[in-house]
Amino acid sequence: MTEEQQKLLQKIYIEQQMTESNLNLLQQRIEIIQVYITNYRAGLSVLEEIESKKDGEEMLMNVGGNIYVQAKLVNPEKVTRGLGSGVRIEQSLVDAKAAVKDAVSSLEQQYDTLTQEYQKLIARASVLNSQFQQLAAKIQGTKSPVEED
Repeated sequence: MTEEQQKLLQKIYIEQQMTESNLNLLQQRIEIIQVYITNYRAGLSVLEEIESKKDGEEMLMNVGGNIYVQAKLVNPEKVTRGLGSGVRIEQSLVDAKAAVKDAVSSLEQQYDTLTQEYQKLIARASVLNSQFQQLAAKIQGTKSPVEED
C-alpha cells in the first residue's frame, strides 16, 4: 500500500465516520420533531373538540398517555397556552388554534428539510462506502464487489 493510498483510505474512513455521526444526529432530531408534531396535533384535536362545546358542558379531556378525565368547561372560549420555560398566556380559543396550526406547519417544514438532508447523507454514505471498498480491494490486489457486477 502506497502512502498516497493509505492517506486516501484514511480520509474516506474519517468522512464515513463523520457522515454516520451526522446521520445519527439527524435521525434523533427527526424523531424529536415527530414527537412535537404528534403532541401539537393532539392539542389541536382537543381545541377543536372544545370549540363545539358551551359553558358548563362536560367532556372527556385527553391528558396524554391515552388517559382521559371528565371535565366541565368553565369558559371554552379562553385557553391557557404554554410558550416554554414555564411561561403561559391566556388567549382566545381561535388564537390558540391558529398558533398551534402555525407551530405544526413550522414543524412539518423542519421535518421535510431534515428528511431531505438525511436522504442526501444516506446517499453520500453509500458513495463513501463504495469508494472505501473499491480502494481497499485495489490495495489488496483483488476486484471489489462493485467492479465484479
